[in-house]
Amino acid sequence: MKNCASSPSVQQSVQPSVPLTISRDELLVDGNDQLFRKLVHAFFAFNVRHEMIRDGHAKRIGLAGTEYTMLITIAHLSQDTPVNVKAVAEHLHVSTGFITNTTRKLQTMGLVNKSSDPDDKRRTILTVTQNGLARLEELAPFQRRVNDAEFGSLSRAEFLQLGAAIARLVDTGDQAIEIQKSLESADHPA
Repeated sequence: MKNCASSPSVQQSVQPSVPLTISRDELLVDGNDQLFRKLVHAFFAFNVRHEMIRDGHAKRIGLAGTEYTMLITIAHLSQDTPVNVKAVAEHLHVSTGFITNTTRKLQTMGLVNKSSDPDDKRRTILTVTQNGLARLEELAPFQRRVNDAEFGSLSRAEFLQLGAAIARLVDTGDQAIEIQKSLESADHPA
């Protein structure tokens, strides 16, 4: 017979209740935030993977991830109309200073041209050079295969819904950041 006294005792520990991280009924399922937490963590996981993919695209054409993002953004936005620093900043949801610094690097590399807007000399028009377009052309076959795989699980309807939802989440994310800053400054006045 086995000696129970020598066996390690197994104690069950009960985790105390964790406070909810959301309060909106639309986001609570069965009164808890578990599905919300799962969604947030999936966003983190997707973002890490997408950034790795972006960095891989960039590396293939000799750029850093942010430089590649800037180059392809300018190329796409300028297909329809002349694009300036402010338009790129608004599209990427970053500061104009960030755009100016990154485009300066791309200009030094001979990938982007900057010129004065003929209608408003205070504005700078950005265009991709032939060298920049050649790099994007070189990347495109590889990029298509990778992007098709990354988003291959989406139907057209899901793709359109996701795009609209992400755009709304960027806007509400900006609002949430402002609330967080306001709460932080109220808790810790300068």
